[in-house]
Amino acid sequence: MPDDLTPTARTILGFLALHPRSGYEIREAAKRSVSFFWGLSDGQLYPQLKVLAAAGLIEAAGASEGPRAKQVWQLTESGRAAFLQWLREPSAPLQTRDENLVKILFAAQLDPAEALRLVAERRASFQWFLDHLDTIVPRSTWTEAERSSSGPTPDLIRDYGLGFARSALAWCDSVEATLRSKS
Repeated sequence: MPDDLTPTARTILGFLALHPRSGYEIREAAKRSVSFFWGLSDGQLYPQLKVLAAAGLIEAAGASEGPRAKQVWQLTESGRAAFLQWLREPSAPLQTRDENLVKILFAAQLDPAEALRLVAERRASFQWFLDHLDTIVPRSTWTEAERSSSGPTPDLIRDYGLGFARSALAWCDSVEATLRSKS
């Protein structure tokens, strides 16, 4: 795999490994499936499609018609090989940027009501996340053939998100109880 592929380019290869898609369809799939844990910048999506095509990793799956018609893309053999190589490489260590946790770390500088407000803010965020995940049906826009060949991983990723959100909400319960007992 070319070493200079961006995270956006790698994500595009992943979505095209599932089935051919237009840029718009990739963007919408990313919003539904990876936006909470992996960035796919709208500003990079279309330029990266051009980079991947120029590198011979993707190709048009048929001709687009007219100047504003959507172009559907598919992986080339080189693109599939590059994608599989990336999947087999060790993943980067987990990094999370969470401003609310940093604020809670320093909340001792606030009065207890303000510290509890920070935890309530966190709770609301994770409750929204949980409610959002409850509305997602993995692979619902795919054809039956695509669903049957995909394996269980889309459902497992959703289940991870649900468990993560529930765990975060339980943590909020614990922190609120601790803060209330100290005030």
